[in-house]
Amino acid sequence: MNTLDRYILSEQAKVFLISVFILLSVLLLEKVNFLSGLLLTKGASFKSIGELLLYLSPSFFTLAAPLAMLMSSLLIFSRFAGDNEITAMKSAGISPWRILRAPLILSGGVFLATLYLSVFVAHKGNLHFRDVVVDIIRSNISMNIKERRFNENFGKLLVHVNENDNGQLSGVFISDGRNPAKPRIIEAKRGHIHSGEAGDSVVMDLYTGVIHSLGADGMYQTIGYDNYTLKVELEGEFSKPAEKEIPHLSLPELSERITQSEQQGLKASAEKVAYHKAFSAPVGCLVLGLLGAPLGILTHRRGSAGGFGVGVLMIVINYLLWMIGQGLGSEGKLPPVLAIWAPDIIMGAAALYFVYHVSRDSAPVWIEKTGWVFSRLWKK
Repeated sequence: MNTLDRYILSEQAKVFLISVFILLSVLLLEKVNFLSGLLLTKGASFKSIGELLLYLSPSFFTLAAPLAMLMSSLLIFSRFAGDNEITAMKSAGISPWRILRAPLILSGGVFLATLYLSVFVAHKGNLHFRDVVVDIIRSNISMNIKERRFNENFGKLLVHVNENDNGQLSGVFISDGRNPAKPRIIEAKRGHIHSGEAGDSVVMDLYTGVIHSLGADGMYQTIGYDNYTLKVELEGEFSKPAEKEIPHLSLPELSERITQSEQQGLKASAEKVAYHKAFSAPVGCLVLGLLGAPLGILTHRRGSAGGFGVGVLMIVINYLLWMIGQGLGSEGKLPPVLAIWAPDIIMGAAALYFVYHVSRDSAPVWIEKTGWVFSRLWKK
C-alpha cells in the first residue's frame, strides 16, 4: 500500500466512522419509545438499557455499514474532485481504476467485518435482546398491574385492582378463564404479586376473599378464604417462546427450518429471505463503496451540496428497493433470491455505469441536472 492509498483510506475511514455513528443513531431512534417504556414503566435499570443497545448494535451495523460506505466514498471523492486532486492524479498518469483501489480496500475490510457480524453475531444479539427484555418485565412483574383497569397480560386471567403499591394489592378482582368448563371469579380485599422461584411463573398471594364458581351440577357456589395462592404460568410478553423466531436463528438453523418446511410442502419464504439477507448486506458494502467514488467525482461540479443530495437520493433508492424486496420476498410474491439480491445487482450495475463515465471523463446529463437541483435547494 503506497502513500496515495494510505491518504485516501485515512480520509475516507474518518467519514465512514462518522456516517456509521449517525446512521446507528437514526436506527436506534426507532427503539427510543420502547426502551424509554422499559425504563419508566417496567423498572429497567440504565445498565439493562445499555445491554439492550449493545445487543442491537450488530444487526443495526449490518444495515448501516453499506449506506455509510456509500456516503463516505461519495463525499470524500466529491471533495477530492472539487479540490482538483483527482485532476492532479490523472495528470500524474494514475488511472481511474487505480484511484478506486483505496475505497475498494476499505470496502473489502468493512465487507469482512459486516459478514462476520451478520453470520455469527447478529442473531445472538437479537436473541439476547429478547431474553433481557423478558427478564426485565419478569423481575418487575408488579409494575405490570395497572390500577383501576382490567389487565389482560396474564394469559386467560383478567385482573383488576383498586390499588397497587409496589406489588401490594388491594381491592382485587380476577376473572379466571383457564378452564372454560369451570370459569371462576376470585375476589380479595388485599394481595401480593411476585415472580415464582423459577422465574417462569407469577404468584398472587390473596387474603380475605371469596371464590365464585359453578359446581359439577351447574349450581352457583361461593367459597370464602383467609389465604389463597394463585400461580400462573407466564405467557405473552412475560414468556420466552419455546421455538426461536426468524431473527434469532443462525444460518444452520435457518437452513434446517427451510428444509423441514419444504418437506411439508411449504415455501418458507421468510426464512429464505433471512438466509440471503445475511450475505446481501455485506456484499452491499462492496457494491455501494464502489458506487460512491465515481458518483462523487461526477457530481463535484455542483459542489458538496449537490453531491450530498445525489448520495441521499441513492440511499433512498437503495433502501426502498431493499424494503420492497424484503416485503415481497417474505410474502412469497417474489423469489427470495431475486427479492434480496436485486438491490445489490442494480446498484452494482449503476457503479459500473458511473466508473465507465469517469474513465471517459464525462458526466451523464441526468447526474448534472440532479446535482444542480440539490445545489439550488441547498442555497434556498
